[in-house]
Amino acid sequence: MARMTRVTRCVVLPLALLALRLPAGAQTPSAPDTAPSTSASPAPTPPHAAASPGTTKLIAARALYYTPTTQGLQSFHCAVAFDWKDMLTRYSGATVPDDNPFLQYLRTVQLGVTDDLKGAGQLEWTASATPPPGQEDSAAKMKDGMQQMMTGFFSSWNAYMNGSMVPAPDATTTVTETPDGLRMHATAPDADVTELFDKNMLLTEAHVVQTTSDVFAYPTYIDTPDGRVVTAIRTVYRQPPTAPPAELTLNIAYAPVQNFRLPESLSYELKNIGAFAFKFSACSVQTAAKAPDKL
Repeated sequence: MARMTRVTRCVVLPLALLALRLPAGAQTPSAPDTAPSTSASPAPTPPHAAASPGTTKLIAARALYYTPTTQGLQSFHCAVAFDWKDMLTRYSGATVPDDNPFLQYLRTVQLGVTDDLKGAGQLEWTASATPPPGQEDSAAKMKDGMQQMMTGFFSSWNAYMNGSMVPAPDATTTVTETPDGLRMHATAPDADVTELFDKNMLLTEAHVVQTTSDVFAYPTYIDTPDGRVVTAIRTVYRQPPTAPPAELTLNIAYAPVQNFRLPESLSYELKNIGAFAFKFSACSVQTAAKAPDKL
């Protein structure tokens, strides 16, 4: 049951948008509720439990994926850069001049993120000026929209970094071999989860059905000396399940930071709505304390 809840939270990525009124009059759709926090991967199947061949393969496959939390990464902090002028211009439908008061205010905002690879990340918004008169509400909605997008990203990405998306099976899980590879299925009172792996034990699809949503996630990986690293996550999301589908794609590029691979850039693309690009820099990490050497 606990493992099911974790996987459900990992896959149900919110289609968070900038829920704001732009000064030029353009609007974006409101964002759905953000996803709950993820948590660390569950303990492996107890040694005494009988394991099917598929279960044995799934447990072994966990070692193929890059999981920095097992290497001691506890959290990290990065500065975040965002092109405010480009965003305002695209969503207002007109060129926003450099002397636009709202743009000048946004350019005083310093963005940062802190993430512990378990939850939803935390956006830091620090402005050295105040919004122009009459645009306080737009500034507040801009801040809230940014937080929702970072929450949406980290709620999903963390699951690929802490092992939750390739879980160790427990009593709620059924793992079966298929002609194409492996199928993992688990149920709980509030969710039904299915994951598909190919013959190389590459996760190709995750499907989560709940009473309020129906979500397919399709990750893309690259092979690195550290293991498989997720570089894109395409999500097809229906909320409620009978609603027309919306499609969100996250593209992530990485940079080395103290022997860890951390995001360097993020593209947040909502089909038929728009795309948002973020750059991460000046990252620092917090690691687990090294155990003292035995005497």
